[in-house]
Amino acid sequence: MSFLVDDKNLIDCAMSTELFSESSDYKLIIDAMRYSALGGKRLRGILTLEFAKMFGCGFEEAMPYAVAVECVQAYSLIHDDLPCMDNDDMRRGKPSCHIAFGEANALLAGDALLTHAFSAISESESAANHPERAVKAVKCLSELAGFRGMVGGQVLDLEAAEKEVDGKTLGLIHKLKTGALIKSSVLMGCYAAGADFELCELSEKYASEFGFAFQIIDDILDFDGNYETCELNSYVKVHGLEKAREDAFAHIEKAKQILAELSEKGFDTSNFEELLDFLIKRMK
Repeated sequence: MSFLVDDKNLIDCAMSTELFSESSDYKLIIDAMRYSALGGKRLRGILTLEFAKMFGCGFEEAMPYAVAVECVQAYSLIHDDLPCMDNDDMRRGKPSCHIAFGEANALLAGDALLTHAFSAISESESAANHPERAVKAVKCLSELAGFRGMVGGQVLDLEAAEKEVDGKTLGLIHKLKTGALIKSSVLMGCYAAGADFELCELSEKYASEFGFAFQIIDDILDFDGNYETCELNSYVKVHGLEKAREDAFAHIEKAKQILAELSEKGFDTSNFEELLDFLIKRMK
């Protein structure tokens, strides 16, 4: 899937340019932001770019929206790793931000990335050209990244870490903690392109199915074969390994059906079909 590499490289370049200041006054906070934001697979930003492209928007016009999503993703990882949250010392093969820069600076770097996400959109030429699209995108990202989305999911996830949860609660955690930002990534691409309501609705449904499959497969890959040591809020712990596999395939199949509808409308969905096939390969 060469488009994953190509898109990632474009996003990496844009992020590096965006997170920069000529003033030495901001060196420490910029260094901490760059430390955590310049890296990763860029899946969410890629979804933004690819949905924008599918609906006729060029990458240059869509890039501020992809940068915004990646800023929010980076902020969430910094905060997830903090001692008061998941307390992880390593991230992407190197010390977490709070280990490298101290807990207070890591907290502020996350805050800075979150707030800069909205500057990346509002100060862009894309927003100047199509302000109504930018307003939709900002509303979408602020809602799905906040207490009605990712943050709300994180709160539920922390609560669930100390007790067994039922399938309904776990589904809500996945929908909010993981699925909300994936949904916003897809919708940001739609808004960048000025897609109509029907196309946005279909795209949102794809994002929902993709997000659930993505999280379930992550839980399957994290499972070490021992239900006793498995995290309490793991899909495998709650539903069992066989059921987890069945449900992952079911979500992927629903996502493919949605892509078939978009394809019938004349849109090239091949890259998104490849992404679903990639999820299947990860699970095997």
